[in-house]
Amino acid sequence: MNQEFENYREEMIIDGPPWEKRDIAGFFGTLWLTITAMIRNPIQVFAVMRRTGEMNSALQYSVLLQVLGTVISLAISMLVTGRSEIIPVWMYEFLGSDYNWGTIFIMSLPLMAILEQFFKPLFLNLAFGMIGQSQTSYSTIFRITAYANGTAAVWMLIPGIGGLVYIGFNFYLMLVGFRTIYSTRNGQFLGAIILAVFLGFISLIALSLVSTLLFAGAAPA
Repeated sequence: MNQEFENYREEMIIDGPPWEKRDIAGFFGTLWLTITAMIRNPIQVFAVMRRTGEMNSALQYSVLLQVLGTVISLAISMLVTGRSEIIPVWMYEFLGSDYNWGTIFIMSLPLMAILEQFFKPLFLNLAFGMIGQSQTSYSTIFRITAYANGTAAVWMLIPGIGGLVYIGFNFYLMLVGFRTIYSTRNGQFLGAIILAVFLGFISLIALSLVSTLLFAGAAPA
């Protein structure tokens, strides 16, 4: 039985992540096969993954697992700690208690996951270009980061250290993806990650400044 399952898994991975065949082979089965394949042998998955074309499948995989991973990990944390609020009390003190920030946070998770999934490959693509690796493409990096983000989110379910494991495994999967597809060296990858984080930080500051100026200008005298 195990051998039959392994043979089936190999057939499903032969031309890319099984998740992209969900319309034919089923939603939950292909989701499970993709998660296990990315954990057990990410090199194989990245080696046959499509480089161009539609990105909806990768986006849906990333957003679905990140949202589910975050919600379930929060529920586990609340059960373990006995906390009754989704976000810490000190955040209510900082943000104010006029709104239910916990509900707002949960409702905004899909949007935050989508925004991250579009901007992360953008900054990485820019960073790789700046360090001289210009053969990278946005669509390919989008797929690498999407399947890395989604798969790593599974580890968020580990109580206490889930967030750290998520970050570490996400980093590992992206490294494997770039090494497999672009033959990126470890130093190049680390440099691009640092540069991408810096670009994202600068962009966030610029966006905050522009937003502040716009709101200040729109405020009544």
